[in-house]
This record gives sequence, structure tokens and C-alpha cells, in this order.
Amino acid sequence: MILTATLSVFGFPYITMMPVFARNVLHRGAGGYGILISSVGVGATIGALGVALGSRRIRQRGKLMLAGGTAFGVLLMLFRGVPCAVLSVLLLGLAGCAMIVQQLTHQHLAADRRARRAARADHGVLLVRVRGHGAVRRVLRGLAAEHYGAPLAVGAGGLLCVLGVALAAWRVPELRTA
Repeated sequence: MILTATLSVFGFPYITMMPVFARNVLHRGAGGYGILISSVGVGATIGALGVALGSRRIRQRGKLMLAGGTAFGVLLMLFRGVPCAVLSVLLLGLAGCAMIVQQLTHQHLAADRRARRAARADHGVLLVRVRGHGAVRRVLRGLAAEHYGAPLAVGAGGLLCVLGVALAAWRVPELRTA
């Protein structure tokens, strides 16, 4: 849960920076913004389908969860420095895929360890606590972007995601083998 909370607080607010990236970094208008956001959704859909179709064959969900979280953070760090719209769309699509793979494998791990009802309640509490504070996260990300620029704010969020995954892998060694 701490890993999902870390990614939620430091990584997921990158979406709020998309208008700034579209306008100031990639020099695109509303259409460019729409394409950036759509690429995240397409990537997330592909990732969700991949996890759903392969869920019975996935043996090491902990490793997949760690890989998804790491890839998400690294992709955000790469995205923040790319002035090319096509490459940005590709990186955001991959980030959407990695993000959903991490979230879904977290849910599968929780369900494997407890009854499904308890896992849903556990995840529901997490969503209320972490995502319920979305306005606070967006304000903090906005302040960081205002003072340091949107690319640095997104890149720092990606770095904190990678560090959060490393901490989770170190503190919960069974994730590396589960």
C-alpha cells in the first residue's frame, strides 16, 4: 500500500501538468493536449488488457509490480526532458501502461494474500486516503511547477517514484520473489 501511495502522491499528478507541457514545452494547442492525455489512456488500456489476459500465467506478481512502478518513474523522468511531440506521446503511452500494470498487480497480490472482500476494503481505504487528497497533491505539484518549471516537477516526481519502489523492494523482500 505504501508503494501505491508513493506513486499516487509523487507520480500520478503528472497529468495535471499536461496543459503546460502541451503549450509551453511541445508548443501544441488543445489538440496536442488531447493527444497527450489520450496516449496515457491508450497505454493504460493496453496494460490492463495485458494483465487481464495474462493474469493466470503471471507467476511473480511482486516483481511485475516493482517493474511497473520503476518503469513508470523512469518514463516520467524521460518524458520531462523530451521536446518532441511524437516521442512524448510514446513515452506517455508507456507510462500509462506501466502505471496500470503496477496498480493491477498490487490488487492481485492483495487478493492473493487475503480474502477478496478484505482486499477490496483495503484498496478502498487506500483510494480514499491517497486519491482523496488529490487537490492537495495538485496544489503542491502546481507550486513546484511554478517555482521550478513543469519539466523539473514531473522529473522529480518520477525520481521519487523510483526511490519509493527501491525502498519497497528493500523493506518488503518478499515482493522480489512473490
